[in-house]
Amino acid sequence: MLVNKIITSIIDDFTDHVRNGLFSIEFIGSERAYYSGGRCHSRVLGLLVQRLQRLGYCVDIERSVTFHIPKLKGTKKRKMNMFRPDITVVDASDRIVGIVEYETIDATEEHFLKKIDYFERSLPANPDIKFIIFMHTLTTLKKRPNKWIEMDRSIYINPLTGMMSKLSSSFPAVEFCFAFLKEDGITARIILNGIIKKELKKNIF
Repeated sequence: MLVNKIITSIIDDFTDHVRNGLFSIEFIGSERAYYSGGRCHSRVLGLLVQRLQRLGYCVDIERSVTFHIPKLKGTKKRKMNMFRPDITVVDASDRIVGIVEYETIDATEEHFLKKIDYFERSLPANPDIKFIIFMHTLTTLKKRPNKWIEMDRSIYINPLTGMMSKLSSSFPAVEFCFAFLKEDGITARIILNGIIKKELKKNIF
C-alpha cells in the first residue's frame, strides 16, 4: 500500500516533533482554550510537506484542483469549479497523484462534508490521483473556542470513517487514509475499496 509508507513516516515525524518540544497536546488544543488555529495548521502543514519531500515527492501548496459539477436545469453547460487542497502531490509530468488535507479543531461538520464532496468531484476529473489523506484534530476541549465547536470532537471519528469508506467504495483504485490527532496520539485508518485494511495507532505524547 502506497499510503502506508507515507502515513507511517508522518507518524514518526510527529513523534520526533513531540520529543523535540515543537509539538504537544497543548499545541493542538486539548488543554488550552484555543491553540489550534493558524499556527497549528501551518506547523502541521510544514511537517507534512517536509515528509513528502523526503520521500521523494514533489508537492504544491493550495494548488487549484478543478472538477465539473452537474449542469443546472435550464442551463447549457456544466459549470467548472475548483478547490485548493492544503497539499497536492504531483509526478514528474506535473500530474496530480495525491491530495493531503488537514483540519484543525475549529472545523465544522459542514466543512467536513464540503471536503468529502470536493474529493468525490475531483477524482473523475483527475484520473491520475492514487491517494487521498484526510487528517483532523479531534481532541476534547476544556473550553469552547467558538460556540459552534463541540467539547468532544471525537464524535466525528466514526461518521468521517464511514464517509471515507463510502467514497473509497466508489473509487477502488484510489488509496484513502483517514487520520486523526487525539489525546492518545495519532490514529490512521487506511481504507481500500470501502474497507479499513489497516489501522496504525501511536501515542506520540
